[in-house]
Amino acid sequence: MELEPLRTGFIGAGGFARHTLYPALHFAPVELQAICELDEERARTVLGKFGTGKWYADYRQMWDNEDIEAMIICAGPEARQSLVCEALEAGYHVFVPKPPAETLADATEIAEIANRTKRVVMVNFQRRFSLGVRRAMEIMGEGSFGEVTQLFGSFCSGNYRSRLAKTGETVDCGAAQVYLLDFAIHYFDLIRYIGGEVKAISSFHNEIGGQGAFAVSLHFESGAVGTLQLNSHRLWGRNYDRVEVTGQGEYIVLDGLWCVAHYTESQNHFTDNFSDQRNGELTGDGYSLTEFVSAIREEREPIASIHDCLGTMRLYEAVLARQRGAVELD
Repeated sequence: MELEPLRTGFIGAGGFARHTLYPALHFAPVELQAICELDEERARTVLGKFGTGKWYADYRQMWDNEDIEAMIICAGPEARQSLVCEALEAGYHVFVPKPPAETLADATEIAEIANRTKRVVMVNFQRRFSLGVRRAMEIMGEGSFGEVTQLFGSFCSGNYRSRLAKTGETVDCGAAQVYLLDFAIHYFDLIRYIGGEVKAISSFHNEIGGQGAFAVSLHFESGAVGTLQLNSHRLWGRNYDRVEVTGQGEYIVLDGLWCVAHYTESQNHFTDNFSDQRNGELTGDGYSLTEFVSAIREEREPIASIHDCLGTMRLYEAVLARQRGAVELD
């Protein structure tokens, strides 16, 4: 179905935004009306590539002058919390990168404002929309796959640096915590999307030199069990993603989320993609933005809505607690 393009403003033009979300706009029914960015050089780089001539240093001025329906706000969670809340109160739908917020309490605040203002808030957990995960969900929907019995996810990075917890406060929240919130959060979300809600976890943590290694066992409400391998002791620039989903007599292996192996008793199926170039179709960023537009036009909750992602934040905070033994999730 052809969608009416969504008139959108964009706050932020840093390296992450220019590398991921701006290029993905080409895959989605989005009309970029204007951007807001304090750095003029960054702003002009974006203006030259992505087809809008409107640039503001003050987002409120952009809101006053432009006919905008929605905002993409690309900033760190601590910096964008007040921006997201203000944009919702001003009547805009909002699309944000992961994580939805720094804490479950902050994410809940956004969800409550979205409810009250009847606006859509979607979090760009783009791995839900990646080539491999889309194919895996199709296979799992086929009757021959049966019920999911077990899941495995491995998502490991190079070293993370610690950062200040709040602007203006000299508080070091630790590299391991930053890794969990900024990187591992993808798999807290993805494992829920594939396997359903998590009933309980058992998490073990090993920290060396400020970097973390986490072994997380999961028990899903469906009865399935799972394991997450998470650590920040590996290498940047290498393959981070591996997912295995076991059904009843069939299983799926996603390597890099672009290569899909489907094993069955009668025949195996392999889908490879050899591109090393990130793009919004393979990674899911373009599909994620399209889902945001579709949900607004169809007046429904999107996949990866702020309300759904509260479950992801609960799982993150349970692992962050680093408790040995089972942790029941409300």
